[in-house]
Amino acid sequence: MPFRTKLAGGVAVALVLAVGAGIALIGREPAPVALPSPSPSAVPTVAPETPSPSPSPTESPTPVPTIAPTTAPTQRPRPTTNVAGQQLMTYYFQTRAAFPIFPPTPQIDFDEPSDENGDAWYRGLNAAGQPIFTVREDYVMTPSTAFHEMGHAYQDLVQRKVAASDVMAKFWTYRGFPATWQDALREASTQSGMAQWIRLPGESWAESFSIAMIGGGREKTLDYGRTINPVAMKTFFASLVPPAP
Repeated sequence: MPFRTKLAGGVAVALVLAVGAGIALIGREPAPVALPSPSPSAVPTVAPETPSPSPSPTESPTPVPTIAPTTAPTQRPRPTTNVAGQQLMTYYFQTRAAFPIFPPTPQIDFDEPSDENGDAWYRGLNAAGQPIFTVREDYVMTPSTAFHEMGHAYQDLVQRKVAASDVMAKFWTYRGFPATWQDALREASTQSGMAQWIRLPGESWAESFSIAMIGGGREKTLDYGRTINPVAMKTFFASLVPPAP
């Protein structure tokens, strides 16, 4: 049947055309483009931070006290009066009444400053044979101190009068003290301060003289267990001076 053949042929042609068109259409679709994989974002390489050393805290300077320039203190002027020394005069006249070997008057030097270590001092005999004394300016005199200083003067006055005799040796023997006064002096030289003072033979003499004048009391120096008899002691001191012709 020609019509069928023709139809069939047409269908076939149409089919071929359709397929061709489809193929052609497919051929016209853009081929997929292979895009490059996106590079990973570059992470900047950062060197590890070297920690900066923490700044040391600034130390506050230790406050230093402002010291005023050291200047030597102004030295107090020495006393130029002997008001304190004049306190000895009453005691001097009492001593002279008992021991006429003392000159009519002593020499009283200017007082010593109030910061001096001591109360009163005997400074020997002057060219005229007068005892020389001085007293600390603020010292209130006592009989014990006054007669002690008179005792020092008496030793010098007697020794000068009887130069051939050792009056200290006589005193040492009379008191019954051990060994000799020279031994005691050597022992005292190994000591200092009060330990030395109480052993000095001259201080023992002066203490004995003070107690003899007062009529009682206790020696501040070593008595070596030999308690003093004030009345007998005064008699002994008077015996050291030869009677006037």
